[in-house]
Amino acid sequence: MPEDYPDQFDDVMDFIQATIRRLKRSPEKQMAVLPRRERHRQAAAASPEGSRGKGRRGQRGRNRGCVLTAVHLNVTDLGLGYETKEELIFRYCSGSCDAAETMYDKILKNLSKNRRLASDKVGQACCRPLAFDDDLSFLDDNLVYHILRKHSAKRCGCI
Repeated sequence: MPEDYPDQFDDVMDFIQATIRRLKRSPEKQMAVLPRRERHRQAAAASPEGSRGKGRRGQRGRNRGCVLTAVHLNVTDLGLGYETKEELIFRYCSGSCDAAETMYDKILKNLSKNRRLASDKVGQACCRPLAFDDDLSFLDDNLVYHILRKHSAKRCGCI
């Protein structure tokens, strides 16, 4: 059979292997955590100025830092032009990186504020993926095979 369709065989094998890897990741366990996290996020956003629910950590309780967040989506919802019923768990990085500010960042900010630098544009640490999930393979509604690489965050950090 591989002799009949040599250029499609590798694509089909990649698709099968990616599907098996996704099934092994057990999304049921990941989805069990997601609704509680979403409820907490919505409750925090609904409270005025974060005045309620600060707990013993005070103001720092509002600053979650850079975290990995997950949402269950249809591939079509990604907005990349694919029409398919395929679903995925999309993970992304969110939060602030204020706590990751180093002495270097403080010095740059001060020099920029005092106009001691040639350029007043000083970068700030931002929450970005440090690693990405495995490739996502799927068939669209027209039975065309696609692979999305680096589509979902696996680990986040301030860079």
